[in-house]
Formats: sequence, C-alpha cells, structure tokens
Amino acid sequence: MREGKLRHDVERAAKAEALLREPILVEAFDTLETNFIDAWRNSSVADTDNRERIYHLLSALQALKGHLHTVIESGKVATANLDQLKK
Repeated sequence: MREGKLRHDVERAAKAEALLREPILVEAFDTLETNFIDAWRNSSVADTDNRERIYHLLSALQALKGHLHTVIESGKVATANLDQLKK
C-alpha cells in the first residue's frame, strides 16, 4: 500500500473514533435504537408493514455504526502497516 493511502486511512479512523466519542451522536444512536426496539415491541404482530419499516430503520442504524467501526479497524491496520514501513 502507498504511504499516502495508509495515512489517509489513519486520519479517517481518527475522525470516526471522534464521532463515536461525540456525546450527541452517542445519545442519538442510543435513543434511536431504544425507540426502534420499543416501537417494534409495542407493535401489533399483524402490523407487518410497520414492523418491517422498524426493522429496516434499526438495520440501517446498525450498518452506520458498523461502518464507523470498520473505518476504525482499517485505521488500526494502516497504523501497523505504517509502522512496518518505518522499520
């Protein structure tokens, strides 16, 4: 990998980590997840359209968080690769 790409990945990871430490974003993720799960639990079994919508909202939220974690992990790998280049 090119050093520039590795440094870019490290910078992206730092930004993703900062986002996941940002209290308002943490609150938003927690609130939305709780609201989606509560809405699903309180929905009628017969209300399949609404339950499907809630499922997709929760899945999208989890995908967003998962992407940020993937960026962070990629940054860790990039950091290790940069360390290897320096040796």
